Amino acid sequence: MLWKTIHARILDFLKEGIHPGMLNPVFGLPVPKDVPKHRGPSPNERYWLDWFREFSEINNSMERLTHSLVYLSSYPKSKAFHFHRLSEADWLRYHIEAYLNEVYILHERLTRFLRKIEKVGIAARDKSALNSVNKLKAVVTASLKNVVRARGGHVHEQRFDDTELANLGSLVLITKSSELRPLRTLRQLQYLKALQKWRRQLLANNKETQKLCEYVFEEANTILIRHEPPGISRN
Repeated sequence: MLWKTIHARILDFLKEGIHPGMLNPVFGLPVPKDVPKHRGPSPNERYWLDWFREFSEINNSMERLTHSLVYLSSYPKSKAFHFHRLSEADWLRYHIEAYLNEVYILHERLTRFLRKIEKVGIAARDKSALNSVNKLKAVVTASLKNVVRARGGHVHEQRFDDTELANLGSLVLITKSSELRPLRTLRQLQYLKALQKWRRQLLANNKETQKLCEYVFEEANTILIRHEPPGISRN
């Protein structure tokens, strides 16, 4: 809903900026000299361009969380991984830790987004908006606190771990010995077990996080429309 509103408000301004030769610099060509000067955005357009940037940052985090499932699909059979002795456990742990970090980033971006909306409500003396923002803050904190706590503990206290990853790490270590290499089948099974667990977990987390962001955007959309500057261009 919020994206539809933003798109409708800034579309005319963006379309007016399209001109022949606008991509010349990308291909190393000179910029045309007869390009008409693009008008500056109206107060309404400037307002929504600002919120477009905020929306984009949150949306980018959501996309990266989705990408994490792709990265976990399979352990690369690259000679470089073998050369640098990067095991399945290293591969799995790296992407899980990256996922936790991206959830933390999403939490920070949502928090900043809500602070900016709160300022709009304060400026307009809109008690309804402020009540909505306080409710949204509580929902965001409650929804992401477990992952944020896990990430915080990983960074500030000790390395993130769980039973499956710990078991896999142990098997990777002991199967480096030639005498225990027959256990590599068990190591592969443990890797698949850990992989399946985390793929299910990340998929479930992403579904809930998507619902959370949609809820925040829907509530924000109502507030932002209510206090947008005059000069609306409806498409």
